[in-house]
Amino acid sequence: MTRFFASVGVALVLSAALVLPVSAGDQRPVRGQFHGSGVDVAQRCPDALTIGFAIEGTLSHLGRMTGGGSNCTEFTLGMGAVLIWDGIASVTAADGSTLSLAYDGQQGAPANGVASFVHSDTVVGGTGRFAGASGELTIEGLIDFSGFPEVTVSATVSGWISY
Repeated sequence: MTRFFASVGVALVLSAALVLPVSAGDQRPVRGQFHGSGVDVAQRCPDALTIGFAIEGTLSHLGRMTGGGSNCTEFTLGMGAVLIWDGIASVTAADGSTLSLAYDGQQGAPANGVASFVHSDTVVGGTGRFAGASGELTIEGLIDFSGFPEVTVSATVSGWISY
């Protein structure tokens, strides 16, 4: 009987050893960068300003990517620190698969026409190989208002994705 329980114990330990790396490997690290510009979008934020953007860059697991989206912010974004909320974005990977993201964050006060920003993105879905994807990304970068009305953005991306 003792041998039976020992065998069951060893089997459980081996099973856990085989399953755990697969589960941990499901969260794949994402790193990369992008640049982009402001674009006109329909106003969708009640009592706030809707900001639109188009981006392109390179991200791990996506390769060359393009995308865009919009978020809500305060009308004082060019003069002081503001919140970023109700952000929605979609990015298209080199193979045509897409990721859908939702985000919130903040923008610092502009200095010499340039403001830093950071937001936390949640992967809420996707298509192609990213169908059913999940994940968490942190986007940090700079918004250059100095050439207004042309506004440019550059950022780095870090986090993880499961697909």
